[in-house]
Amino acid sequence: MLKKVQTRMKPEDRERQLLEVAQRMFVERGYQGTAMEDIAKAAGVTRPVVYKLFGNKDGVYLACLKKAREVLNSYIIKRAHTGEGLQGRLRGGIEGYFSFVEFERDAFRFLYDSGAAVAGPAAQAASQLRFDTVNRIALLLGDLKGVVSEEEIVATAHALSGAGEQLAKWWLTQPALPKATVVNTMFNLLWAGLVQHQK
Repeated sequence: MLKKVQTRMKPEDRERQLLEVAQRMFVERGYQGTAMEDIAKAAGVTRPVVYKLFGNKDGVYLACLKKAREVLNSYIIKRAHTGEGLQGRLRGGIEGYFSFVEFERDAFRFLYDSGAAVAGPAAQAASQLRFDTVNRIALLLGDLKGVVSEEEIVATAHALSGAGEQLAKWWLTQPALPKATVVNTMFNLLWAGLVQHQK
């Protein structure tokens, strides 16, 4: 019987591969249903390889979460900075968010559907990463400074984040609905409230 030869990769390539495999398994099985051995087997490596890179399952989960959040933030920020003024940045950020949902479907599902059973330090770190995204959104609303309080800006960013998540989940059940329609709906809803502060 021939022994299966483990493919050798550069550490950064191996880490990238394991994160892709782990993210897919967390989406398919959830956090509790995914074991380190499952990740290793699916990636074609031994468990010690996974432990060496990430320490434990929380480490793998948080590395996946950080990567997915970085991708999400990139979509939002890059698109937002193509717009001018508060209105342009808001529309751009919304378009960036729904482009993430459209083109990074697994990452979206991982961020919003796979971690309900996470607890302890991993849950705290996951919450902090989510708040980091909200804080980035708050920065895009900087034109409201001096018009409303810092707390109201942060509250608006949280509302925008939550509304976007729920609208995105519904949109995924409506494959015939164009992204432009969803973006316009979200933008019109939010701008109607924000524009009151601009008067």
